[in-house]
Amino acid sequence: MATKCCFLQLVVVAALLLASTVASTSSFVLRPSSSGSRRRFTFSTSTHNLNTYRKPLHRHGATTSLQLSPLSSIITNISGKISPQIRNSILIGSAAALLFKNRSKFYPPNLPRPDPAFTEPLPDGSLGCPYLGNIGFFTNMGNAKTGSGEFYRYQASLADGGNPQLFKYAPLGTPSVVITGMANVKKVFNQEFKLINAGILSDKMVESLGGESLVFVTDQERHQFLRRLVGQSMTPEQIDKAMPALMESATRMINTLKEGEDVEMERVVTAFTLDVAWRQILGLNLKDDETETFNNAVNDWIIGCFNPLWLFLPGKRFSKSGKAFKYLVSKIEDRLDEFERNGPDGSTLSGMYFAKDEEDPSKRLSKKDIISNSLLLIFAGSETAASTLTVATLALGLHKDVFNKLKNEQLAMMAKHEGKVMTREMLEKDCPYLDVVVKEVMRIKPLAITGENRFAQETFVVDGKQVPKGYGVTFCPGVTHLLDPSLREEDNSHMDIVKGFKPERWLDDKTKPTDYIPFGVGPRYCLGVNLALAEMKVFLALFARRVDFDLTNTTSDDVEWKNFSIIPKPKDGALVSVSSLSDANV
Repeated sequence: MATKCCFLQLVVVAALLLASTVASTSSFVLRPSSSGSRRRFTFSTSTHNLNTYRKPLHRHGATTSLQLSPLSSIITNISGKISPQIRNSILIGSAAALLFKNRSKFYPPNLPRPDPAFTEPLPDGSLGCPYLGNIGFFTNMGNAKTGSGEFYRYQASLADGGNPQLFKYAPLGTPSVVITGMANVKKVFNQEFKLINAGILSDKMVESLGGESLVFVTDQERHQFLRRLVGQSMTPEQIDKAMPALMESATRMINTLKEGEDVEMERVVTAFTLDVAWRQILGLNLKDDETETFNNAVNDWIIGCFNPLWLFLPGKRFSKSGKAFKYLVSKIEDRLDEFERNGPDGSTLSGMYFAKDEEDPSKRLSKKDIISNSLLLIFAGSETAASTLTVATLALGLHKDVFNKLKNEQLAMMAKHEGKVMTREMLEKDCPYLDVVVKEVMRIKPLAITGENRFAQETFVVDGKQVPKGYGVTFCPGVTHLLDPSLREEDNSHMDIVKGFKPERWLDDKTKPTDYIPFGVGPRYCLGVNLALAEMKVFLALFARRVDFDLTNTTSDDVEWKNFSIIPKPKDGALVSVSSLSDANV
C-alpha cells in the first residue's frame, strides 16, 4: 500500500511539473544522458534545466530511454484555441498515462524483487520505507547497554527463529544483504571480483579519501598489483624495523599519565595511534606544537568524510575539513620529495615509495596511489586501534586477574631477555597471554558496522537464500561473533564485557571460538593487520609493565557504552585513576 501511494504521488507531482513546463515553453524533452553507468534524466526547457540522478543497483545496468518531443507549433496552436483548464487537464492526463506506462522505471529501488530464475527465497529482514530504506539505520545504531551495532543485531532478530545467518536491509534505499557466519562469509567473500565486487556509492567519498585506494578498486588485476606493492611496506620484516618507533610513541603517551590523577584512556590511546600515524606511517618529524596541528587535521578530515554536507556541497576545499585534507596531502607530498633526495627511512610511506613489483620491477606505485593508500591507513587504522585499546583498558580494569597475568607475563619476558630492547619476535614467542587478551577484546567488541559494501555480480544462493544480482552485499563481524555456534549463549552473555570476557578460552582448542573475523576475509583481508597488532601489543605490554590503575566511574554493574562509534567504546572513554607509574624500562 505504501508503495502504491508513493507512486500515485509521484504521478501527480510529475504531471503537474509536465503541465507547468509545457505551458511555459515551446519545447519539452525528457531524454537519457550518456553518463556512463549512472541513470540520468534531463528535462530541457527554454528557461531552465532540471537534472535528476539515480544510480542503478547494478553498475552495468542498461540506460533507461524515455523521450517526449512535442512539436512547438502544435503546442502553440492548442494553447491558443482551448481554455487553460482543459489544456492542463489534457496535459495532466497525458503525463499520468505516460508515467503509468513506464511505471516500473519509477518504483522504489528497495522493493523486495527476487530473481525469478531461482526458487530460493530472499533472506528475512525489512527493507524499510520506499526510497528511504531503513530509518533505524540512522536512529537505532546503538544503545548504552551494548554500544553501537544495535541496528544489525535488531535486523538479525527479525527472522523467524531469531538471529539468522543472513538478512536483508536497505541502507539509503539500496537493497542489501548482510552475511554472517564464518562459512557463509568465506563462501561469498573468497569469490571477490567474481561473485561480488566493490561498489562506489559516492564518487565524492572516494575523492575525499584521497582517490582510488585498495578499498575502492574494482579491477582484480590492479587490486592484486596494489596489494603486492603496498603490502611490501607492512611485512613482518618491516614491522621489525618499526618497533623502535612504536615503543617511542607508546612510551611518550604513558609518560603523560600522572599518579593520583584521573585520565580518560580514550584520549591517551587516540593520541598514541595518531603519534604512530605521523611517526611511523608517514615518517614525519614533528615538533610538539606541530603534533597538535597534525592530530586536529586528522580529526577534522575524518569528521568531514562522514558529513554529507562536506561531501556534496560545492566549495568543500575551503571548509575546515577541506583544509585539513589539503594539509595532510601536503605533508605526504613533502615526504615523497624528501625520499627522492635522501632515500628510504624505514617508514611505511617510504616502503610504498620504493616498492617494486616482483612480477615486473619496472612497475611502481604512482604518487596518487601512495597518497590514497597512506591516507587509508590513517583513516582505517587510527580509529580502530584506538577504540580497541580503549575497550582493552576497560576490560583489564574490570578483570584485575587478567591484568595481573599480563603483568606477570611481562616480568617473565623482561627477566628472560634482561637488558634487551623489546622486539616483535619477543611479543610473538614470549607473550601468548597478551595475544589472547587482544583477540578476546576484538571478539567481544569488533567492528560494529559492516565491512565495505560490495555488489552481487550475479544472483547466488547462500545458506538457502538467494541474493539477487545487483544487491549490496556485506558482512558484519559483530553479528558473526554473536552467532558463533561454539560460544553462543541464549542471553548473549558470551558477548558481555563483564560475563563473557575470558581470554583463556583461546588457549584450548575445545573452547576456542570458531567464527572470528575482526580483520575481514578474502582478497580484501586487512592489509595493515601486522602493523595494527604490533601497535596494540606494544602499548599494552608497556602499559602492563609500568601502570597500576582503577576504573573511576565504572563497575561491573554499570558499564555503559556510547551510542555510536565504529567500534563500541565505553561512554566515559574508560576513565581511570592511576595508582602507580614506574619509570620507563623497555
